[in-house]
Amino acid sequence: MEKARVSEDSADPSTNCDWSQPQADLLVQIFGSLDIPDLFSSGAVCRSWHLNYLEARRLRLCSPNQSPCLVYSSGDRDANTATLHNMSTNKLYHVTLSEPAFRTRYVMGSSHGWLITADERSNLIFVNPVTRAEIVMPPPETMNNVRLRYTEEGVLDGYDILSLDLISRDFDIETETYDVTLEEGRFHFYLRVVLTCDPSSANCIVLRVHFPYDHLSYARVGDTKWTWIDQNEDCWCYQDILYNNSDGLFYGVRGRGEIDSIDLSGPSAEVKAILKPVISYQLHTRYIVRAPWGDFLQIWRHDRYNENGKRERVAAKFFVYKVDFVEQKLVQTDSIQEHALFIGFNSSFLLPIKDFPALIPNSIYHTDDLMHYICSQRFGLRQVVVFNMKDNSFLELSPPSSDARLNWPPPVWIQPSLT
Repeated sequence: MEKARVSEDSADPSTNCDWSQPQADLLVQIFGSLDIPDLFSSGAVCRSWHLNYLEARRLRLCSPNQSPCLVYSSGDRDANTATLHNMSTNKLYHVTLSEPAFRTRYVMGSSHGWLITADERSNLIFVNPVTRAEIVMPPPETMNNVRLRYTEEGVLDGYDILSLDLISRDFDIETETYDVTLEEGRFHFYLRVVLTCDPSSANCIVLRVHFPYDHLSYARVGDTKWTWIDQNEDCWCYQDILYNNSDGLFYGVRGRGEIDSIDLSGPSAEVKAILKPVISYQLHTRYIVRAPWGDFLQIWRHDRYNENGKRERVAAKFFVYKVDFVEQKLVQTDSIQEHALFIGFNSSFLLPIKDFPALIPNSIYHTDDLMHYICSQRFGLRQVVVFNMKDNSFLELSPPSSDARLNWPPPVWIQPSLT
């Protein structure tokens, strides 16, 4: 039987055009508005949708303003799988990464959608959990104060970390070195790691805080070695670093609340003190972030310890301060202007509640990043909490009931990226 046809004369004029291309264009635009994990799922529906998914990626239509995710290893998945828990939708996404296995890595940060990890030989490896791309940085033996250690039989056995003479500003080769195994080195070499941009783009600079004395070293992606920053006797004791894309400078907060600017754009590093010390002791953990409205903020984490000197399960409180560079002081605030703040090992970031209504306004989302606790209690409990600045309350974030979040590697916040 011949199929019924609609006469062109009697049809709606709008039906005379070929809808296949407009529909494809619309689908590409819709794909560009999706969260990245949902985009991947949509691209797997059928061949037609997959082609439009590829086109959305080629045109770079995917929004950089992605929902924050908590990345961790799930107990009901294999060792190569990383789990992303979307904070906006409460959905779980599982990504299989290449070797070395995700569960053997130390995850000590995230930046521009890339996880910052170190393998069991303490090599620094950036991995994008969405695209699965990886970038390897110069090995530890290229660091100024690190030497390879061999057994009498010539077998590689670990690293020797040289001490720094704070008077001569040189490495003391006569004093006994600090010896670590190949695997332990990563806990000393990468206390903080910050990137200027997506590491797959040109001229990305990587700045790290490291042992001893929380000094700084840097390298560009593609370099063969690390460069030590030692401009003056005060260039140490850094707790957190941010990169400000507006002026091309790094900003580092140190133990007593002081802030330095670090310029790595020239042939050598330039370090300037721009905020004097604000307290006389270094008890608390400090973070630094630049808010979307332009202010620099310091966040201080106060921990509670029991009578045995061990830290209790949850931090006691967080304090947020606006940095006043003119008056050389910190001004405490109880509001972050209807934003949510994400801190921990990740490069700190703020997200507006109007764009992510599932988040809790004026709250601090925190993952455990207490280094000495993680080193000594590798599989101990890792707190993932939300601190409400309005009433000083804590909310513990648990994974969906069907999931078992492991404590190693340490969970970390990330905003996924398709770059």
